[in-house]
Amino acid sequence: MFPMVTEFMNYGQQTVRVARYIGQGFMITLSHANRLPVTIQYPYEKLITSERFRSRIHFEFDKCIACEVCVRVCPIDLPIVDWKLETDIRKKRLLNYSIDFGICTFCGNCVEYCPTNCL
Repeated sequence: MFPMVTEFMNYGQQTVRVARYIGQGFMITLSHANRLPVTIQYPYEKLITSERFRSRIHFEFDKCIACEVCVRVCPIDLPIVDWKLETDIRKKRLLNYSIDFGICTFCGNCVEYCPTNCL
């Protein structure tokens, strides 16, 4: 007779524990239901990105002076800078600049250290 009573008590304790877990999950759901929506109406409102947001890098060809600082600070030496030295004006002329975004880690070092802000 006693084993049957202890099993019934264990069943009751497990039922109470399950009800408590379900109640906790339901309270979390209700707390999220009271929040304001996060979505914005795009054409009329714009999302303000954080200061340290990392995204695809935009390059301005006309501003680049081919100093290759971006290549030196890149942890994987990713940017490829092709240039030609103009001997008559003693300056570098940029021929090609490319970044493979499949390999890029978007660390932002190239953007941060660029002296002419062309990235």
